[in-house]
Amino acid sequence: MTADPVRQRRDREAADAWSRGRIALDAGDFPRARFWLERACRIAPDDPRPRFDLALVLAALGDSKAGDELEAIAAGYDCSAAWIALARVSQRDGDRARAARALDAMLGRYEIPPDATFGRLAGEIARSNGMQGWCGIAAGERLRIEAPRSVVHEEASRLDVTSDGSRLLGSPIDLASLRRIDGIVEADGAGMSGWAINWAAPSRSPVLVLVDSAGRWRNIRPRRMLEPAVQAPFLPRHGFRIGARTLRGLTPPFRVQTAHGTPLYGSPIDPQLVAGLEPVATRPVRRSLPPRARLCVVMPVYRDTGTTEAALNSLHASLDEPVPVIVVDDASPEPGLKRFLDEERRLGRIILVRHRVNRGFPCAANAGMRAARRRFGACDILLLNADILLPAGAPARLHAALYAGPDIASATPLSNEATILSYPSRGGGNPAPDPAEVATIDRLAWRANRDAAIDIPTAIGFCMAIRHDSLAATGLFREDIFAQGYGEENDWCRRAAGLGFRHVGVPGVFVAHRGGASFGPAGAALCARNLALLERLHPGYHALIEAHHQSDPLRDSRRRLDHARFRIGRVRNGAVALVSHDHGGGIARVVEARMAELRAEGLRPILVQPDFSTTEERESGIGAARVTDGHSNEFPNLTYRLPREIDRLVALLKAERVKHVEFHHTLGHHPLIRSLPERLAVPAEHVIHDYSVFCKRVNLIGPRRRYCGEPDVDGCVACIEEAGSELTDPIAPADLVARSGAELHAARRVVAPSQDAARRLRRHFPGIAVAVTGWEDDLVSVALKPPPVGVGHRLIAVVGGIGPAKGYDVLLDCARDAAARDLALSFVVIGASEDDAPLIETDRIIITGPYQEGEAGDLIRRSGAHLAFLPSIWPETWCFALSEAWRGGLYAVTFDLGAQAERIRATGRGLVLPLGMPVQRINDALLAWRPDLGDLNNRSPMPNLRAIAQY
Repeated sequence: MTADPVRQRRDREAADAWSRGRIALDAGDFPRARFWLERACRIAPDDPRPRFDLALVLAALGDSKAGDELEAIAAGYDCSAAWIALARVSQRDGDRARAARALDAMLGRYEIPPDATFGRLAGEIARSNGMQGWCGIAAGERLRIEAPRSVVHEEASRLDVTSDGSRLLGSPIDLASLRRIDGIVEADGAGMSGWAINWAAPSRSPVLVLVDSAGRWRNIRPRRMLEPAVQAPFLPRHGFRIGARTLRGLTPPFRVQTAHGTPLYGSPIDPQLVAGLEPVATRPVRRSLPPRARLCVVMPVYRDTGTTEAALNSLHASLDEPVPVIVVDDASPEPGLKRFLDEERRLGRIILVRHRVNRGFPCAANAGMRAARRRFGACDILLLNADILLPAGAPARLHAALYAGPDIASATPLSNEATILSYPSRGGGNPAPDPAEVATIDRLAWRANRDAAIDIPTAIGFCMAIRHDSLAATGLFREDIFAQGYGEENDWCRRAAGLGFRHVGVPGVFVAHRGGASFGPAGAALCARNLALLERLHPGYHALIEAHHQSDPLRDSRRRLDHARFRIGRVRNGAVALVSHDHGGGIARVVEARMAELRAEGLRPILVQPDFSTTEERESGIGAARVTDGHSNEFPNLTYRLPREIDRLVALLKAERVKHVEFHHTLGHHPLIRSLPERLAVPAEHVIHDYSVFCKRVNLIGPRRRYCGEPDVDGCVACIEEAGSELTDPIAPADLVARSGAELHAARRVVAPSQDAARRLRRHFPGIAVAVTGWEDDLVSVALKPPPVGVGHRLIAVVGGIGPAKGYDVLLDCARDAAARDLALSFVVIGASEDDAPLIETDRIIITGPYQEGEAGDLIRRSGAHLAFLPSIWPETWCFALSEAWRGGLYAVTFDLGAQAERIRATGRGLVLPLGMPVQRINDALLAWRPDLGDLNNRSPMPNLRAIAQY
């Protein structure tokens, strides 16, 4: 698969910014380091590493946000360096309690760093909090105590250290966390390879132990330092390889484990078995419906007492009749969980099976299913994860689904996190609902889909009902291949399919699933390893799953459920449909404000945006219209493929009693979306945000990346032939103008945000009435600071997303001219550009990276810029960037074009230059211009007396 070039460029930009920030940090240039690190964080907001460096810079600058940022990183990633930094900053700032909490968290789970200053810090924090001293674990598991008359009490896997009856800072010490080592092992030819993470001492290579099936062992010491895993970005991985020579004389399968006996993910493993894997043979057999067997529940458990307790309580409450519940304790390290399970067994609520050592989910599931068969004979199994929430009646309905056809092997419900059975977003990642929400969604799912059973390629093991005859024919999960889990149920399902069985999704049942709770940073590596093995066992498996995604047989079921939930939000006064694109920007801001107005009027806003599920749909123009209520994207399945589902879309809107349709933008929509007013028999309103009603380039920018001058239709045809169209609609330019003219004349109202935009519309569509309503109130007072006199260097702010239409080429030329003439002039882009690297290479431009809504004004003020420059070369209909510049306290310079020039002339808040002015003259103006000082605060509109005449 070809890498996404945009993503690659963004990664390069983030890495460059982070590198520059670290260089400045090392040099002690904290303001410069802050700029570059903030840029890195904006470009790569999910990478906490530049965030940590930025927090250190904020701390050095005395910024009060440093502590909160350090705490978020420390808690979110359990990073020892962040805990220590938080302790230092908090102690320095006088927050002694926070400093103690931070050092408690670090000392309780990490080794003491060898830094000599750490002991002084710990002692100071302990004394300032009225403690006798502190304690922790040094390298080699040596207990270090800095306090008089100390007493150590060991309980299970923790140490309590006291002095004169009071605990020391750092107590209790969690020995399990200090001994935690995560990692992965996989077959590598005749040997094995993998990596491990040493949580307590990240930089030190851990000692691992290789154990064969006869109990013989050998020490393994990883020798290679690898980049951190995404899931643990502050922890380096220590790589190892175990060759055939090391394995000579040992008997597989092999366990690679920590010095304390915890196996790495992927073991036990037999490299020769893996190397010899062959595709599973298929032997389809015609099936008949077997006698109905009793249901038994099997639930493997390992960690998280609270989650497991909630899962079991929901299970008991969901049962309509007594059902045996077999819980397999897979050697849980949590005493609280063991006590809870013992009590559940004492009360007769569960049958408990215990493992002495942790063996992983497939092995635990097999143990539970074997126990069920030994105790109850041939029985159907409901296999559950310990992080689910079941609604009332769910087990009985899933059990019934197993007998909906003679050849059904498994049944799986919808869930918030269930790969191909995820809801509402089918890609997963949906938050886990609470018990009340689970009950509501499940009730609506049953009402929408009843007992439907939809064929799927594989069940999902979080909640998987298995029929007894399929289990007898197929056998249990392959614990010899899939180790701790991932892929074992998929393999089982494909083996069952090879014997003639089917698997079904049950969209009338919804079960909550937290997902991924039992796996640490090695989980992703284990998943990748096992998926590769799955493809070897069942060639074409991934293509089968991709085909399922493309065909999406559960689409209608999810949409019916979305529709049921959508109806709950219906309001008495009716609704307004707003048609727009999904590209964000200023249009999204206007639409959001408009939806808020409608809600205040007692109407329900319904936003209709384009949605393309596949590349083929986008290329063919057969897309979909996606419906939301404007509050969130909680209804991703309310999509209607056009043209064939236009009637369904219209039916939904009619049911909501839509009063009128507002067209904000039709970019990406099927042309049929324009027929909504006629089909609903309601009026239409058109809100103009750009010139897509007569320009297929949308913004009047021609093939040479310059304003086109608005030629006749022949000129538009030539332009499109050379530069291409920004619209997905294949309509010809002349037909576009004719169609738009008919729609605008028929509309109840046409709205434009500026007189300039209204004049252009009237010129292209004579006779239409255009109401002018600015998106913001330019009469509101703003405090602008004129560029100071006598400053040796001028810094110019360029605000927004700078692409061709926003003047990227002009800005690049200005920067190159400033460098060539060695002008005392530089630029800061408050935002992003189409390609940052060429701008930065001029050494006259720095770029903040994309900002969040409401952040621009603060960035402008912090930049220290003296003036704003908006090099936009298209006649903007409004220009939110200009508003941001004013809110940031800057006068603005722009070209004599569009709303941007109109607004500056009306307010006197800047300078208007001729479009096409030579770049040298532009830079001269940016260096020299100052406003008329008659009204610095511009509390009322005034003419711009120093406009273009001088230049």
